[in-house]
Amino acid sequence: MADVIKQLLLEKLVSNLNGHIVSARVNIGGVQTTYPIYNTIVAGMSVRKYIYITETQALGKQLLGAALLDAEGNILADQPLLVTKNDKGFLIAFEFVLRLEASAGGV
Repeated sequence: MADVIKQLLLEKLVSNLNGHIVSARVNIGGVQTTYPIYNTIVAGMSVRKYIYITETQALGKQLLGAALLDAEGNILADQPLLVTKNDKGFLIAFEFVLRLEASAGGV
C-alpha cells in the first residue's frame, strides 16, 4: 500500500506542535514561577523544549515540577521534579516524538 501520510503533513504537525508551546512554569518551593523557553530543537518527528534556571535563581530551593504553557497560560504538558537547586545552572527538558498511524479504505 502506498504511503497515506505525506512528509508535508508530518512537517506541518511538528511545526504546529512546536508553535503552541510558548513559555514554562516551574514550581519552586511551592511558588509557581514563569520562565521563557530557553531552547527548542526540532529534529525529524521530535520536538525538544528546554527551560534553564540560572546559577543564581532558586538557589537552595526545591524544584517540585515544571509545565509547558500555551499563549493563554494553559498547561500543555507537565512533569514532577524533586531536586534541590544548587549553585549550578539547571536544565529541564521536555521531549515530544510524534508518531502517526493511518488506515485507508472505504466505509
